[in-house]
Amino acid sequence: MRKLSLIVGPAALALAIALWTVLVVFSLWTQREQLDRAATALAKIDAVANLRKDMAIRKWADTLGGVYVNEAKIPNLESMDEQERLAVTRGTGENLKLVSIAPIHILLAIQEISQKTYGTKERLTSLQLRNRANAPDEWETNALKALQGGSEMATETLPQKAGGHGLLRVMIPMRMDKECLECHRDTLVPVGGLRGGAAISIDLNTYRTAQEPTWRTIQYWHFGIWLLGLTTIYAFWFFSRRRTAEQARQEADRRENEAAFAAMAEGAVITDADGSILWVNDAFCSIYGYAREEVLGRNPRILKSGRHDAAFYGELWRQLLEGGHWRGEVWNRRKTGEVFPEELSIQALRGPDGKIVRFISIFSDITERKRNEEELQKQRQQLEESESRLRELAEFLQTVREEERARIARELHDEMGQALTALRIDLGWLRNKCLPLGTPAVERVGSALGVVEHSIVSLRRISEDLRPAMLDSLGLAAAVEHHVEQFSQRTGIPCRLRMNREEFELEDRLATTVFRVVQETLTNVARHSGASEVSVQIDQAEDGIHLTMQDNGRGFSGANDKKTFGLLGMRERIAMLGGRLEIDSRPGHGTRITAWLPHHKATRT
Repeated sequence: MRKLSLIVGPAALALAIALWTVLVVFSLWTQREQLDRAATALAKIDAVANLRKDMAIRKWADTLGGVYVNEAKIPNLESMDEQERLAVTRGTGENLKLVSIAPIHILLAIQEISQKTYGTKERLTSLQLRNRANAPDEWETNALKALQGGSEMATETLPQKAGGHGLLRVMIPMRMDKECLECHRDTLVPVGGLRGGAAISIDLNTYRTAQEPTWRTIQYWHFGIWLLGLTTIYAFWFFSRRRTAEQARQEADRRENEAAFAAMAEGAVITDADGSILWVNDAFCSIYGYAREEVLGRNPRILKSGRHDAAFYGELWRQLLEGGHWRGEVWNRRKTGEVFPEELSIQALRGPDGKIVRFISIFSDITERKRNEEELQKQRQQLEESESRLRELAEFLQTVREEERARIARELHDEMGQALTALRIDLGWLRNKCLPLGTPAVERVGSALGVVEHSIVSLRRISEDLRPAMLDSLGLAAAVEHHVEQFSQRTGIPCRLRMNREEFELEDRLATTVFRVVQETLTNVARHSGASEVSVQIDQAEDGIHLTMQDNGRGFSGANDKKTFGLLGMRERIAMLGGRLEIDSRPGHGTRITAWLPHHKATRT
């Protein structure tokens, strides 16, 4: 990754641009060199053609033996003194002087005109001079030696000078012909031998200037290719940089994930699609007791405990292959052979083609949790047993309490009631007999009679609170109706009572519970609610008794009902019979109590 980051760094981009620029400049320089070589080749072709043309004219003149021309048309040359002269008269009567010129004179004249007209410099030279003006320079001397050695041509391109493109010099040999022996016999050069050379110098500027349009086109093309290359290099660098950044991010994420896997307390295993272990974290080694080298490349089946059958693993793989995930509890075996439970989560990772490429398993040793759960289950069972015993004890105590209250109520009603009734009769008789004793005696007996009557009323009220005799003799409906009337009379709070039956045929415990709930609710209303109106509704249905009581008092928050023993007592009474109690109360909105009790006692779970 570090090498890849170096490739896509800014320095790499600058280096790539520099290399591409050098390559394009080198190609441009190569094209320029090719154009220059082509210009030189063309100039060489023209030079040789001119020289050979001149040699052809000289040869033609040699075959004629000379040409007569008007002496006035040629310059006065020293070499012309020995030439034959003629006096002729034209048909017009004009007298002319003609002079015979040799082929060499014709060649020299042509070269002079070519130099003046076309800028080419042609000259003849030889190592055996007859004319000092034709003495060779250094290059011509070397060229003549090269021709003498057998070369058919000698060329040289002179370096470019300021304001020009350099010169091309070309020399071809001049061989001794039979016609030349007449004038050059004294040179002792045999026929066919090298007599001298014809040289020409051509300015390359003309040829290279002619290639400027082509050169500009090549420059434009190279500039376009250079820009295209820069765009391609930058695009490649840009996308490579993005890809490298993404790979670096993925690599960082991978390392972070690997570090997280390695550092977490849960064990982690990564396998390939065939199930071979590719990687495990330290927690795995700590939990199973294996060294990392002992499990890499092996299949996780070495961890099986043997407690699960083939159907268990078949269902595991079915869920894993179809849904890509499985989670559950598995019993596996440590290296020591110890079997232990673990909570296992397996996730399948799929490639771009949708095929599974990896499995990642995360597990934790839940031996301690299982031990705690078993202990908690035992404690829960013990608690349930204790609660059941306590409920049975509470039910027994409640039954005993009701029986005791009923016994005390009967004894108060029978024994104390009869005694107070007899005392009231005797005091009434005594009051009539005390009239002769005077008013003080009558008033004293009357006061005692009033105390007895008040005691009788209190005894009746206490007896009814302990166990209303009406509940046993007349039934639930009459007992509730009487209690509601007594409540309204004592507290002055109107209480509406609605019942869907004139009489309820219920077992004794159920009827007692309904009455006690109504009694406790009205007591709480009188003591705590500050209500101005109360409603009580009792309905008997097929599933049991439905009891609803509501007031418009101050209400209370839900947290307070757990601190009210009266409400707790009602809950326990109803729970012992398998019913349920719901209390809905909010401060300022009154209280609504709803209870349901089945016809037969149910076991509460």
